[in-house]
Amino acid sequence: MQTTTNRGLDSQRGPLEEPDWKRAFIARVEKLPTLGKVCRELYFYLQEKHSTTQGATELVGKDPLLTVEIVRSSKSAVYGSRGANSVKDAVQAIGLERLGRIALRLWLRNLIPHHLSVYNIDGGNFIRRSFACGSAMRFIYQGDTERAETAYAIGLLHAIGWVIVDEAVRLISGDELVFLEKTSRRLAEAELREFGTTHAEVGGLALKIWGFSKEVHIPVSSQFLNPPMKDRYDWTQSLAIARFMADRVLESFNGVKDPLRGEGRAVYRGKTLSEVFEYTLAMVEEEAGHQQAN
Repeated sequence: MQTTTNRGLDSQRGPLEEPDWKRAFIARVEKLPTLGKVCRELYFYLQEKHSTTQGATELVGKDPLLTVEIVRSSKSAVYGSRGANSVKDAVQAIGLERLGRIALRLWLRNLIPHHLSVYNIDGGNFIRRSFACGSAMRFIYQGDTERAETAYAIGLLHAIGWVIVDEAVRLISGDELVFLEKTSRRLAEAELREFGTTHAEVGGLALKIWGFSKEVHIPVSSQFLNPPMKDRYDWTQSLAIARFMADRVLESFNGVKDPLRGEGRAVYRGKTLSEVFEYTLAMVEEEAGHQQAN
């Protein structure tokens, strides 16, 4: 069924207030990250100030599949390298910042089922949309290295709550519940009515439990707060723009001729929406080509 709701996000009902759904969501959070642990460990290690190429190389070597992916990635034009034959050479060719982004994306990919039936999206498009959102966020903060990397993580993981909600709902309700709302805001409103919370709050809780920093999990969880948190308003606005861009990129892949709907000249943080869109689309196309090549 399609869900619809008029309940505003400033409702008095607090996040995760419904006890049955709270138990179901937390249970899925505790069970989901069973694959890609080395990818997550590598990402966390690379957030440390004193991370080194040698340390990263040792972590990559713990996971045969991650090792293959990193060596292959070093040979891709996406990473501007001529390639490498050893893990250490591959890590050096990619660079630690890019390696962190690859590790996070691979970790996310390991969590995604083939289809998220509650949200009517297949796993491939979910990853593509998430990567597009992360790329848009990073471009928006281009020039501010530290914030740009944080922005990428926020964008990439902004909808991780979909995975948890999808798993829990299918276990409890089967395939009876399907969200068909056209915008993220309306989707959040529908979730609030059904569960007493949103995928953003569930996702933020999951990221906190899994050990992600507050710089990542708080912006994810507060995406749809009304009014937005004052100290997170910049992230909230940027993430709204990035989600818009991610949806437009998916439309472009599906053949829509004017996905920006004439809004390309609008400016945000010194960049036109056309510039953000073109960069995001190029990154997603390159990543798609990289995956096909592999």
